[in-house]
Amino acid sequence: MLTKSDYIRYLQCKKYLWLNKIRPELLSKEINDNLKRTFEVGFEVEVVAYKLFHGGVDAQADSIPASIAKTKVLMEAKKPIIFQPTISGKDLSCRADIIKLSDDGESWDIYEVKSTTEVKDIHIDDLAFQKICFEEAGLKVGKVVLIHIDNKYIKNGDINPHELLTEIDISEEIKNREEVTKLEIKNALEILKIKEEPEIRILRQCSNPYDCPFISYCWKDFPNHSIYSIAGALGKKKLEALLDECIIEVKDIPLKLLTNDRLKKHHCAVTNNIVHIEKDNIKKEIANIGYPIYFLDYETFGPAIPIIDGYSPYQRIVFQYSLHIQESPGAELKHFYYLAKNSKDPSKEMAQSLEKYISKTGSVIAWNMGFEKGCNSEMGEREPEFKIFFEDINNRMYDLMHIFKKGFYVHKEFHGSASLKKVLPVVVPELNYGALDISEGMTASNSWGDMITKNMSQEEKDKIYHNLLKYCELDTLAMVRILEELKKIV
Repeated sequence: MLTKSDYIRYLQCKKYLWLNKIRPELLSKEINDNLKRTFEVGFEVEVVAYKLFHGGVDAQADSIPASIAKTKVLMEAKKPIIFQPTISGKDLSCRADIIKLSDDGESWDIYEVKSTTEVKDIHIDDLAFQKICFEEAGLKVGKVVLIHIDNKYIKNGDINPHELLTEIDISEEIKNREEVTKLEIKNALEILKIKEEPEIRILRQCSNPYDCPFISYCWKDFPNHSIYSIAGALGKKKLEALLDECIIEVKDIPLKLLTNDRLKKHHCAVTNNIVHIEKDNIKKEIANIGYPIYFLDYETFGPAIPIIDGYSPYQRIVFQYSLHIQESPGAELKHFYYLAKNSKDPSKEMAQSLEKYISKTGSVIAWNMGFEKGCNSEMGEREPEFKIFFEDINNRMYDLMHIFKKGFYVHKEFHGSASLKKVLPVVVPELNYGALDISEGMTASNSWGDMITKNMSQEEKDKIYHNLLKYCELDTLAMVRILEELKKIV
């Protein structure tokens, strides 16, 4: 039996379908947790979408067979609106979000709810599969409609589903995709019959459109410095050309294929096992930094359904900052922070807090400063009395990542990246994100969202609060220590 989710994953990677059916024990727990979060967001949007359909009946039951049976009973009874119906034919099975009996009572309109702000190709594939599955089960399909979020919506009081959500009739697009989908379904069913693990060429499908939960398994035999560590910078054509030549390791890449200067330096670092350091350029960069130095990092949360009045879907809420301050060379390091504890807009309190600690002189250091600058600009727009303050911060901001992004410091263990998570373990190995309960930004964002919106004990909230403080503090302390190490070099 081929399910809708299996089919979508098959389109991403044909090997996934086989592994999921034959070797499910190989699933990565970490990625599965991220997928669960994605499903949670989708469910939240579905609940709002249900309010567009009055009198709907839920067809879910304790098991898939029971859900199929319940759906059949409801459809035979001509219930006009059914939520979460499960349909099964000879080879296909799917669960739709919403179906509605057409005006003539002879066909069913399919409504699919997505948490995105636009129609994507993968949605067309999803609904084309559903339509074919319905028809295989002997049901007549009317129109096919995609419901997605309107990113122009601004929350003002209770969520208005008619304003938050947009309905798009994509029946014509489904019709145009149908023959291709039938062929792909046939091919997918054939894969399920294969006894040996299929061989596939890994390109970029491991994270497009979803992170594959079998990455750890599929990548287990690749060398530490494989071409996949820099695949994003290579581009699809170059990656395929290298694979055609059976080139897997960075050191074996012909130098003429690399046009990016930093990648050339990375290639050299890997091939010759050296650390590439341009002292003069690093010295010039550091010369742009003036005391007092403010090391600043923000954490944000951008929910699909706004939780604060005045915010739009996915608009980021800046809920936390960490700030390390060094007044002069050798001066004692000071640390300050702010972390919102409720769903009240934190912009004003955060601005007031920052204004107490950041003076009108000195440099403000961030890592990938475009993010922090964007947060400052947005808070300045939300709180006009602090607009000049945030503009001044942006004018004095220096991006410490530039030293690594420009290739002035290249280590093979950066794996061609200039991200803080890659640079820190090499430059300052004693600082470790791995020891933290929250160790990366997405988890931090989702954890704060859970703390604010979910029903949990005070003990659970306190634990999240503590873990968020530790994570964000390490982000700014990391910059302090990296700058110290750079100064030692020059």
